[in-house]
Amino acid sequence: MSRSVTSLSIAHIRRFATAVVVGAASGALCLGVGGRLAMHAFALATAQSAGFTVRGSLNVVFAGAIAGAIGGLLLAAIQRFLTQRLWLRGVLFGVVCYLIAIPGFRPPQPLVFALFAPAFLGYGVVFAVTWERFVRSRRLTSA
Repeated sequence: MSRSVTSLSIAHIRRFATAVVVGAASGALCLGVGGRLAMHAFALATAQSAGFTVRGSLNVVFAGAIAGAIGGLLLAAIQRFLTQRLWLRGVLFGVVCYLIAIPGFRPPQPLVFALFAPAFLGYGVVFAVTWERFVRSRRLTSA
């Protein structure tokens, strides 16, 4: 195998690994914590018991990190098809992730959709901005 092919493969592996880490961190913050807040708001809005446990909240944050890591891989794969305007790219990416996640929302009610939308939009923007800054800093240090 030639040296350029090996370095190209390493660059791809590094890119996708970075996407997983940045996606997981953004997902834990926006999807995990934001999802927990959306669940709490749903319970309050529907007059249900708004129970809170540390274990339950950590499960939701962990699920957000996993979803965020998967989203990171998705963005690394589709980034070239999205607009170059950073904020718009983040919003569009958040919308794509939200549309993918909609079938999993329980209960499937308009209130649930409305409460979770900001978490996904926030995830898209936070991830896109963090990703762009990290990629830009890697370009500057490797030049």
